[in-house]
Amino acid sequence: MIVDVHTHVMWYPEHISERFASEALASKLVKLRMSGGLAQAPTLDLHSYDSTPETHWAAAQQADKVVVFGLQARATGVWVPNELIAEYVAQHPEKLVGWASVDPSEQDCVEQLDHAVMTLGLRGLKLGPAYQHFDPTDRRHWPLFSRADQLGIPIMWHQGTTFPSLAKLRWASPLQLEDVATDFPDLRMIVAHLGHPWEEDLIALVRKAPNVWVDISAVHYRPWRYWHAMVTAMEYGVTHKLLLASDFPSATIENVIEGLRAVNDVVAGTRLPTIPTDIQDRIIGENWKELFPEWA
Repeated sequence: MIVDVHTHVMWYPEHISERFASEALASKLVKLRMSGGLAQAPTLDLHSYDSTPETHWAAAQQADKVVVFGLQARATGVWVPNELIAEYVAQHPEKLVGWASVDPSEQDCVEQLDHAVMTLGLRGLKLGPAYQHFDPTDRRHWPLFSRADQLGIPIMWHQGTTFPSLAKLRWASPLQLEDVATDFPDLRMIVAHLGHPWEEDLIALVRKAPNVWVDISAVHYRPWRYWHAMVTAMEYGVTHKLLLASDFPSATIENVIEGLRAVNDVVAGTRLPTIPTDIQDRIIGENWKELFPEWA
């Protein structure tokens, strides 16, 4: 069974500002150039980053179970209502699993999380300190993390670089989650995108923190960094904690699987280590089972 643990629903201009949309477009153009696919989409506009329920559902057919969320980050111009996510997943409960996002800068963020989980039926939490302009080491946010722990829901963290000019990268380091992981050892956490470009820091954290996992979305565009991160994960013995994810609309699960299967191409013909096929197979179809046994 294929599980995609990281997808988005949001679109311009209802949920994202013009500035965010234009910078997302610029980022997408760079990725297309890197992948050699620019000629396939020569007329991209501000809607090229859109993920409507219709486009998301079409892409979701590539997986058996799909986690979907929005993002609430006033500081960087993104605000997707949790109600929208709940309404969408209610149409496809056999495949979709909806997660909430709340902005920790909001005074009632804990109450918002309660509403999202207990009333709307959402089953996880998406946070992004770089987007939401909050310090994940600040104990003022412990009540939010504690409530997620009490509710038994996982947190998906964006800890890594990102494209918006308004993002705060000083709060994006994966190591800033060390205290959260230590103080809430039963709180399941996934760090997105292999924490790039701080992949080694994240792998070091994952090795020591049993409750921290990683998704591999949005990294196959950079073949050398991707290969190096995967070899590091293998050498540190944490490849069983790598999860398949697309970050749709950034990519599809098919794109990510193709990228994983090609991870060794960058060192073909050399004596450098490679990622065995069985490790790749487990990332694609097995690793999710330990974190989400209820889906098996």
